[in-house]
Amino acid sequence: MTTRSMPVPDSRRPAPALRTLPFLLPYVVYVLHTLEELPGFAAWTSEHFGPETTGTFAAYHIPLMLLVLACSWRAMAARRNGAWVVLVTAFQWQFAVNALFHVIGWIILGDYSPGAVTGAVVSVPAAIYYFWWLRDQARATTREIVLALGIGTIIAGLAIGFLFL
Repeated sequence: MTTRSMPVPDSRRPAPALRTLPFLLPYVVYVLHTLEELPGFAAWTSEHFGPETTGTFAAYHIPLMLLVLACSWRAMAARRNGAWVVLVTAFQWQFAVNALFHVIGWIILGDYSPGAVTGAVVSVPAAIYYFWWLRDQARATTREIVLALGIGTIIAGLAIGFLFL
């Protein structure tokens, strides 16, 4: 009687779903960042830019969080390249630009900008890791990354501009 040996999985390689987990980073960053912003960002914005309420702030962030989560989920399913990867990458870049806005706003205005801490401590390191991972794992082409940087910069500009309404 002959026995066939079963292939032994390479324990050094993560499971397929784990290999795409970094696509969830923009969503995780967004949730953590919003939790820091929620208690005081509306008052800070009202003082320095335009009127804002905590209820309005929450009302537009909840659907945006769901959008980022949906895009992250679709990028995980796609695994590499394509529109979902570009969108998730754009969101990740937007959160890095947003971090700069918070930190620079805090410095210029001399008033703590709610979101500055998670911006500096979470968003920027997450973006550095995400972009390293994206290139290391060949999850996006150079063209897709450049497109994502452009889209993310536009999103960040619109988000900052929205504060003046």
